[in-house]
Amino acid sequence: MMKAGQVKVWLDQGPAVLLQQCDVEGESIALDEVDDVVPTTEQGWIIHLLQTNELLTVHEETLHNGEMRV
Repeated sequence: MMKAGQVKVWLDQGPAVLLQQCDVEGESIALDEVDDVVPTTEQGWIIHLLQTNELLTVHEETLHNGEMRV
């Protein structure tokens, strides 16, 4: 279970501090489909990327402990 304050790796962008859980878009919606598609949300996190000092919202499954994924 992930908790605020933990350091994880986001994709290949280096270490990130988990700040707070949030909802993120379940899937991207094209502008021409915005009136026809019901948006979905998934569990995500607000993170602070330590190498670039950015704050981002990301999908939970894109965070890992730095292990190589196959």
